[in-house]
Amino acid sequence: MAHPWTRQDKLKRAIWAAAFAAVIFVGSVTGAQLKTDKQKDEAIRQFRQITPADQIAILETQKGHLIQQKAGLERKLDLFRERVREREAGESGKGR
Repeated sequence: MAHPWTRQDKLKRAIWAAAFAAVIFVGSVTGAQLKTDKQKDEAIRQFRQITPADQIAILETQKGHLIQQKAGLERKLDLFRERVREREAGESGKGR
């Protein structure tokens, strides 16, 4: 017959399982971070190898994307401020 597990045995096994899971998780995260760092270094190295004219073109393209993002965020911010003004105007109208 099988040996019945005591409460202490179950606790030990749970602790060991949690420890192994933690080691695996930390290893996965560390490996992913190392891979990301390596890819970033490679992208920088490739960027430095291309001609200055090509670098400028790439940076101009990135600038265009950032300007588009900025415009979208400013539009959202303006809409938010407008809603706040409308809410404050509605609350001041109720208070009279």
